Amino acid sequence: MYLKFLIAATMSLVFSTSAVAPPPVAAQVWTSTSDSQLRQDVELLKSYGIIDGPVNTWPLSWKQITRSIHDINTNEAPHPAHVMRAIARTLRKSPKNDWRISTDVRFTNEPKLVRGFGDTARGDADTSLSLGYQNTNIDAQVSVNYRNDQNGDDVNLDGSYIAANFNNWSLYAGSIERWWGPGQDNTLLLSTNARPMSAIGLRRNEPKPFETKWLSWIGPWTWDMFLAHMGKERHIPNALMVGMRLSLEPLKNFEVGLSRTMQLCGDNRPCDFKTWSKAIIAVGDLDNTGTLNEPGNQLASIDLAYSKRLGDKALRLYISGTAEDQTIFMPFQYARLLGATLSSPVGDKGDTLTINTEWSDSGNVLAWFFGQRIRGVIYGHRIYITGHRFDGRTLGHSLDNDSKLISFTTTYDREDGSTYSLSLRSATINWDNNNKNIISLSPTKYKSVEAKASNQFDFGRLELSITLQTKIHTLTQGKLPLLSAGIVWQKDF
Repeated sequence: MYLKFLIAATMSLVFSTSAVAPPPVAAQVWTSTSDSQLRQDVELLKSYGIIDGPVNTWPLSWKQITRSIHDINTNEAPHPAHVMRAIARTLRKSPKNDWRISTDVRFTNEPKLVRGFGDTARGDADTSLSLGYQNTNIDAQVSVNYRNDQNGDDVNLDGSYIAANFNNWSLYAGSIERWWGPGQDNTLLLSTNARPMSAIGLRRNEPKPFETKWLSWIGPWTWDMFLAHMGKERHIPNALMVGMRLSLEPLKNFEVGLSRTMQLCGDNRPCDFKTWSKAIIAVGDLDNTGTLNEPGNQLASIDLAYSKRLGDKALRLYISGTAEDQTIFMPFQYARLLGATLSSPVGDKGDTLTINTEWSDSGNVLAWFFGQRIRGVIYGHRIYITGHRFDGRTLGHSLDNDSKLISFTTTYDREDGSTYSLSLRSATINWDNNNKNIISLSPTKYKSVEAKASNQFDFGRLELSITLQTKIHTLTQGKLPLLSAGIVWQKDF
């Protein structure tokens, strides 16, 4: 009941804010977390200094992306051909004020076990119809989805939201997908692996630096925070989750992300001011008493990313760590992820080759790479047994606790708009052999080869994919087929 009250209050505040807001800003519709090509283009433009501010908190604000791009005269081609192609693709996708309608249709014989950043089906049939509207103050969208053979309701409103813009902030309520961190094939804290939770939140739209000299050194910065309802079908029904993320750029092209999630309240659990204050302060033994009196379950994360141009190529290096616990002030017991992306032009017509390699380990160690491993704790909790999961899937790493994944992806973007990619993955699920991994109860080797091709046609964007994978038994999807295929059709009207 308390979340329904908060959402109702937020909706009232949204409409009242839009009526009394200070001088309006441009509409702040957000990017999609399913467009991997857009993310690739954004990171390329970031390395060329065309997009300012941190770009590792998705969805991004479109105003951040287009603020500098609109000033570029595309007829004069001030950048290499492949960069100008990325600019043109991005501008074509940027929204305009007014009504918008889109539809997505996805079919597959088996949903993907590893859900990287991109557009994939959650069920054998996964369709959605979205209607949106935006002006200078309000951005709203209603998405009606049908997905069969999955956890949760077959018909839902995932992707629906309403947001009010005031000054450089957006106050919002709805179910939006998030991807926090620089990882491409996985991320440790919040990813699109699970369905989005219903939430209310506050986001900073443009990463403008502080004007005061005392804080201007942190450079451009963004902020996102939310309060989400974690659903009824779990060990402690109606638990809440608070998420907070600060992203900053103290040095040019060097990004720092600091994130935190708190899981607390729920049926038969305390939810008073004392509980919230202990959870927020969380110093010493306030949050980690080892008893049923502690307020809840927390994760903290830090990620670093650095982009650099190497002639006509762009290199992006990144690392991320997510800690299950903390002592005094500093988190410890880290799960880890690191990776690198190299983008290079091919020819002189605007073709681009992008290569990404990534390694992740969702098992905790007392130091980043060395030290004692603590089994089965990163996404679980002794009180909130269901832990950092929603509707049967982990909110972070696709393979849940104590799993290692190495991936290698190469993507070729042609100047005609077509895209081809090949991904190789090798994983050990439940590497530490404990009974707290929701995919496998024993160490399980998994390998896959995935090929994708997509193109933009007059009738919409069409993407085809085919995956050859190990026929393993999983607790979440049963036995995986040797061969899976998928098709995605997306159309903006």
